[in-house]
Amino acid sequence: MPDTIIEFPKGARPRRITALQDTGFRLSGTEPGPAPMVRRRADLRGQTAQAAALIEIDQLYPATETGRPDVFKALQLLADGISALERARVAARNNDPITADRFVLRFQLMLPGLFSCRKVGDGYALIVNSLHFAFINQHGMPLTPDQMTAVWRILRELRTRPFLSFDQGLVYVTELDSHGLQVDPQILSELVTDPSDE
Repeated sequence: MPDTIIEFPKGARPRRITALQDTGFRLSGTEPGPAPMVRRRADLRGQTAQAAALIEIDQLYPATETGRPDVFKALQLLADGISALERARVAARNNDPITADRFVLRFQLMLPGLFSCRKVGDGYALIVNSLHFAFINQHGMPLTPDQMTAVWRILRELRTRPFLSFDQGLVYVTELDSHGLQVDPQILSELVTDPSDE
């Protein structure tokens, strides 16, 4: 008996669905153009299909009465912080360290507000707390351009994914530490002594 071959017509490739521009509430510090996006993957009947829809974070968590006010406040402050650090980076590239430090200080003033939103998640709280101690441990010394870029990039990641787990947050804190920012409180190093010192 000959084999029967059944061919199914190949479906058209999925169209790229883009988020509608300027339909959601835009937070200050977010400009039109490339914005933090969230990619979605779907697993359908054993076949992996990648959804091409890109959704802006501001559309996922709009400012509504039913939304969580701490998430909205955190996203707004993160947007403001990202904007301040971007301006600091531009000033540092233009050899203007005073303006760069002024914008870094502007971001530093946002840290208590960001800390008040720590219920967003453990990873979020860990990163904000580590940034707080990093600035304290600077003892007034300005951030290097490399440190500014690291903080700016981590804030962008945090704004895209505010609900990080503690372990995911620890990865970013380790990165801050690798750029020369001391993220632990001073008192901790005094309390924890090396057994070989005794």
